Amino acid sequence: MRKRYGPKSLEAGIDRYFASIRRTVTAVEKVETGEKGTKAFTEQPILSDVGEPILYREYVVAPTLWGLCESLGISLTEWGRLSDRSLHPELQEAVQKAGALMREWKEQTLLTKKDVRGLIYHMQNHLGGLELPERGEEPLSLSEKRSLLREELDEEE
Repeated sequence: MRKRYGPKSLEAGIDRYFASIRRTVTAVEKVETGEKGTKAFTEQPILSDVGEPILYREYVVAPTLWGLCESLGISLTEWGRLSDRSLHPELQEAVQKAGALMREWKEQTLLTKKDVRGLIYHMQNHLGGLELPERGEEPLSLSEKRSLLREELDEEE
C-alpha cells in the first residue's frame, strides 16, 4: 500500500527525518580559568554580536535521499513522483525544503571538514556535476572548498 502525502504531512515527515539525524549544538570556546600556576580551562558559550549563544546544526549521520525515502516509508520511484512539479505542484514547497536541507549539509561539510573527498565523489558521480582537475591526495584548501561550493550552487540554479 502506497503512503499518501499532502503538503503538511510531507513537510512534517521531512522535518522528522532531518531531526532524527542531527542535533543543535551551542558553539563553545575554551577560556583559561585564571588560576595561578595552572593551565586549567573551562568551556563557555560563544556569544553572537547580539549577545546570544551561537547555535549550529551538527549532522551525526549524513542525510541521504535513500534515508529520507526510508523514513517516509516510500520508494525512490515514489519520491520521484512526489517531486514531479507537473504531477504534484502542491508538494513543491516541501520537496524544495528537503533539497535545501540536503544542500545545507553539503555546504557545511565542504566549508568545515578537512577531508571532503567522499562528498566530492558523491557530487561528481550522483549529482551530475562538480568537475575537478586531477589532484594528489593533499586536502583541499578552504578557498578551494568555497570555489567548489559556489560552482555547485551555480549549477543548481
